[in-house]
Amino acid sequence: MAQATRLWKLSDGIQQLENAIALIQEDDTLTEEELENQLQQTFDEWLQAGESFKTKAEQVAAYIRHQEALAEARKTEAKRIQALAKQAENGATRLRKYLVAQMLRSDVKKIDGTTVKIGLRKKQPSILINVPTEELPDKYVNITYKANLTEIRKLLKSDSDISWASLSESHEYSVTIR
Repeated sequence: MAQATRLWKLSDGIQQLENAIALIQEDDTLTEEELENQLQQTFDEWLQAGESFKTKAEQVAAYIRHQEALAEARKTEAKRIQALAKQAENGATRLRKYLVAQMLRSDVKKIDGTTVKIGLRKKQPSILINVPTEELPDKYVNITYKANLTEIRKLLKSDSDISWASLSESHEYSVTIR
């Protein structure tokens, strides 16, 4: 994997770690679990070798910032590409509607061209519901239930004597990098 130019220079150790991670991630023979295990083992070995933990933690924090900035840049690029794709889809939809209108106006149902075949077909009629969804018979309505976790959490924190829900015993942590 080629190294991208960065605004700040990564230490040799972080570059080596980044290369090792890239090699593991590119290995298509690994299962998800094997991939995670190898990544964790590589990171653990890197942390134990050489410099102090504090120095390496600072390097990792800098690398995390770099990865987050890279992710943000890629999200922005993805949004730009999605916008271009949407423009192309809208253009195709407009031209498709124009072609249908012109074929109907010309009373042409089928065209056998040299590179494409065009056929005009009638769609099923749209369904117009004339009453609110609540008034439809149950057979014709899909209902989805989803737990309101925010309210359940509040209830559990105020009264822990609830048989149908509980708070997990495990605690997760996050790290703040400034």
